[in-house]
Amino acid sequence: MSRDDPGLLEALTRLGGGLFGMLQSRLELASIELGEARARLVFTLVAAFAAALLLAGAALALSAWIALALWSTLGYAVLGWIALVYLVAGVAVLLWLRERLRGHPPLLADTLTELRNDAAFMRGEAAPEPSSAAPERR
Repeated sequence: MSRDDPGLLEALTRLGGGLFGMLQSRLELASIELGEARARLVFTLVAAFAAALLLAGAALALSAWIALALWSTLGYAVLGWIALVYLVAGVAVLLWLRERLRGHPPLLADTLTELRNDAAFMRGEAAPEPSSAAPERR
């Protein structure tokens, strides 16, 4: 085989170009996923902050109203009962949030699935079924 053999050089060039194209498409997919995650995070944070601010104002007003209404019969105990209600509600929200966060697929799940499929293809193996890939997004 001579050094000037155009077949080998052309094959290596095509292989390199194919690998580069595959890597480029996977990086584009990762970029899209990161952009979606960022947009979702910003929206969630803004909405959560607004909701927390409004709910805190409502809870403060309601607590003051309940405390004033029940002060003559329960005295200081009314403040303890109000605090207990807030504690139970806060724990419930934290448990709900933890379950919600566990239900989301990991960041870049689609990209990682595609990279695994690419690696399996390069090894000559069959790619996994699409249903076994990342969980469906909500």
